[in-house]
Amino acid sequence: MIRLKKGYSLFQIKGTHYLLPYGQNIAEHRHSMRLNDATLLFYEPLARGTDRAELLALLAEHYQAAKEDIPALEADISSFLAQMNHFHMLEHALPRDPADAGHVFQIGPAIVGYHGPNELLHPSFYAFTAKQDVRKEPSFPDLMLYVSMCAPDSRAIGDILIRTEELTICRTDDYYLFLYPAGYGILEAKVATDGSAAVFFCDGSPSFDLREKLFHAMRFAYLILAQRLGCFAVHSASILYRDRAWLFSGPSGTGKSTHAALWQRLYRTKVLNGDLNLLAVEQGLPMVYGLPWCGTSNQFTAKTYPLGGITFLQQACADTLRVLPPKDGALRLMQRLISPSWTAELLAHNVSFAELLSDKTTLFHLQCTKQDHAAEVMRAAVDAVII
Repeated sequence: MIRLKKGYSLFQIKGTHYLLPYGQNIAEHRHSMRLNDATLLFYEPLARGTDRAELLALLAEHYQAAKEDIPALEADISSFLAQMNHFHMLEHALPRDPADAGHVFQIGPAIVGYHGPNELLHPSFYAFTAKQDVRKEPSFPDLMLYVSMCAPDSRAIGDILIRTEELTICRTDDYYLFLYPAGYGILEAKVATDGSAAVFFCDGSPSFDLREKLFHAMRFAYLILAQRLGCFAVHSASILYRDRAWLFSGPSGTGKSTHAALWQRLYRTKVLNGDLNLLAVEQGLPMVYGLPWCGTSNQFTAKTYPLGGITFLQQACADTLRVLPPKDGALRLMQRLISPSWTAELLAHNVSFAELLSDKTTLFHLQCTKQDHAAEVMRAAVDAVII
């Protein structure tokens, strides 16, 4: 699909129609364009998004063209679109060609393809390398990640959803636009609103620092897709105990990693992920998917496990635990989700999932110290739930 970029408007000046730039396009010294009777037909389709077939049909009807005239009309359309491209007036649908995938990964329920410099592919991804036969899947890939080592043709614009010192997130009709501060290394990123494709425009040469920044930026693209697939990420550390994943969640500094380490030392449990876990409900059963993103813990798994329960931590002088009723647990869980909540619609998805999961798993509230006794109290409660 092709579309006229925002920041252009149609004006008639002394009987002649022009596409005139405004706003950001003025700042970037973009050209105007004169339209004749034929190309004027293209304005409305291009303003809402169209393809060459529709443009050809309009032109053929306008000229009452015979079959033998079609090649000439196609050439005229190509020439017109080439001129618009030259003036950076058009935006195209994000690329999603399966043949471009140099690397393929299975991350949770999603198949992710990567096309870009190998030096910028984070090594954590390799633990999720997919079997070659996934390329034959009808939906392959669910998400294509592209890395371009050059600037975009022009600076895109959109409606601002979030703006911080580190990142600005905007929304256009087709994609989310991520804008980064000057000197960051990533100039901007475009992520399809359905999470099917993402393009990261980078500045400079591949480096360790840029690879780390891209790894973090790619998480946003994946979580957009995951949310569409019914999977939601919770900020938490997780352990494997009695063949189930148990999560510890709470604000930074409340002891997620500390409690996971306590269990590892006292009960020899495996830490599955030190910072982030992906949850879903499959056939009525809560599940935890492994993710490559794990904060600074460097602890993650590519495997999937049944969810045992989630413990919300709160620092205290003594160790006290209670099981939360679903209405309280749903609110706490929703507040710990880091899946996109940039709009009311996205937030509604998070709330619905939190309500669903609160009815299907045990949610604990642990007021605790960081001593061994806290793990002992928690383990007794977990054993009681399993029995």
